[in-house]
Amino acid sequence: MQNRIVGLVAVTLVGCHGFAGGGGAGQISGACRGDLGASQAAQKVEVFVNTAAEFAVAAQALQRGLLDACRETGQALAMPPSALGGGDGPEATRAVCQRVNAQLQAELAALRTAGSLQLGVSLVPPACEVRVDAYARCAAECDATFTPGQAELACQGGELRGQCSAQCSGRCAVEVSGACNGICEGSCVGNSVGGRCEGQCQGRCVAEVSGACGGECRGGCSVAFEAPRCTGRVVPPSVNADCRAACDARLDAHAQCTPGRVDLAVQGSVSDDLAPRVARLRAALGGGVATIVQLRQRAERVARSGVALGRAMGELPSAARTVGVQAGLCATAAAAATAQAVASVNISVQVSVEVSGSVEVR
Repeated sequence: MQNRIVGLVAVTLVGCHGFAGGGGAGQISGACRGDLGASQAAQKVEVFVNTAAEFAVAAQALQRGLLDACRETGQALAMPPSALGGGDGPEATRAVCQRVNAQLQAELAALRTAGSLQLGVSLVPPACEVRVDAYARCAAECDATFTPGQAELACQGGELRGQCSAQCSGRCAVEVSGACNGICEGSCVGNSVGGRCEGQCQGRCVAEVSGACGGECRGGCSVAFEAPRCTGRVVPPSVNADCRAACDARLDAHAQCTPGRVDLAVQGSVSDDLAPRVARLRAALGGGVATIVQLRQRAERVARSGVALGRAMGELPSAARTVGVQAGLCATAAAAATAQAVASVNISVQVSVEVSGSVEVR
């Protein structure tokens, strides 16, 4: 009965506040994203409503990006257009990506059994990062007891990155166009072994450092980082649990991910009849599949924070009604949008795991 009431309220908001579904994720209009009041309770509701809207947009972008990447992979594998069509929602994405995944596995299996070829797939994983200062702003908006600058935020399960004007301890990433005595993050003209480029690197060269870093410092800085970013989860020393859930979800919705790289290595003589097939597979792995690997990283981040956001959203409507009718209606819309977005993200995770998992990394 409660779910039916929530659904009826959300339908009512279509006419009043522009709440609408699209691509499996809800959208919340500007009417609900405005000023809901000056009290601390009202500001907390604003944070959750805005987070729900941003989370829904991220979920939709992930799903559509995954669909585009699967179609790009299928086109590289010369699949017919009819196999790559069928709508643009989450379920259509699942269907298209499953067909593409089956073709990808078939191509890999066929080449591995053809003649004396030995195939190897190497992966340089992408890295996703979030802005530490953005987390501090979110926490301060949601929790009145948190004051930015007075409490140090930790980076858990990852590393801090940013500009370091003093001594950097960890790794230093600099833009290069040439030799790289470290890990090449970019394109490598020549042999690439485990990310190490034995030829010419076009992109970032990442090497161990203890001292000055003329690029991006990754690890520790003897003074405060400038515009620090975290590749893991930002953890404040003391913030309300619900606010932490909202801020985690907001940051993950805006996480920036560097592209990874998927390369195909072929040992053995490639016959003329197999050369086009090898070329198609190499294009598929380096293009669409590499994008799917990147989207998997983002989707898994968003899915983890979405679980906590969904739990916090479940109690938000009743608490928001103490602020006012408008706040209560907007909180109900936000809860419904979050539920739709979480369902969409879960599908994106499942699909991206299936496709990227089919590529055997050696």
